[in-house]
Amino acid sequence: MTRGLRLFSIGVAFAGDIGELPHRILGGAVAVYSSRFRYIFFANPQTASKAIAKTLTKSLDGQAMPDWDLRRSGELTIKKHHATWQDLQDAGLMTREQLDTLFKFTSVRNPYDLLVSRYLKRKSRFVNDPNKYRWAQENPKIKASMDAAQEQPFPEWIAGQLHKHREKGSTIKGPLEYLDHADYVIRFEALQEGFDEVLRRLGVRDPITILAENVTSERAQGTKKRHYTEFYDDASRELVAQVYAPVIERFGYRFEVPAG
Repeated sequence: MTRGLRLFSIGVAFAGDIGELPHRILGGAVAVYSSRFRYIFFANPQTASKAIAKTLTKSLDGQAMPDWDLRRSGELTIKKHHATWQDLQDAGLMTREQLDTLFKFTSVRNPYDLLVSRYLKRKSRFVNDPNKYRWAQENPKIKASMDAAQEQPFPEWIAGQLHKHREKGSTIKGPLEYLDHADYVIRFEALQEGFDEVLRRLGVRDPITILAENVTSERAQGTKKRHYTEFYDDASRELVAQVYAPVIERFGYRFEVPAG
């Protein structure tokens, strides 16, 4: 066991008893931190977060926070890939005071669009390349969602995924855990523009283009990319509007049918 203060490789002090860290490093990152540029990026799932993280790591001195599931006394305290402002504090990776000194940013995406991307990936990519996406195969909830996507069109699939929220009249607040403490939020729909604003706030003058990563190619129909609105019917549209109301209302998202 490690007690007191312990410096991790990125220079962040651990406080208290964090238990034994795993020896095997896994893929992905919970957040990206830079002591040089004084920022931390929270990876909000399916909002181009992997592309942003990859760009930060390559071009802005970004270093991944612990690249594994972190446990205390055998209990999972923070998952690899994604972590929130509160997760980092609960796991003892950073204090509130440390976080307050950093420029904190994340990304967001129109839920109507995000859910179609999730459906298509679970319908094809996660199934067709099981070795690459073993983590999905081994997660019972995601695996059940993948199996359902093989048999169901999108409206039926999303109704099944959100049925508990529909029955309870509740909303999904998970994305807000990434967004609530951010100083700036990059919109997926204006990704490069948002990243340019991050560079401006960090005082970086040279332009940096966001790298392509994890693009949803499954939407292509011939040479044309299917718009997310093509997957919905009235019932599924209304369901998503209800369940994702906090994000939709906060960021002014709409169900926008493209002109023409």
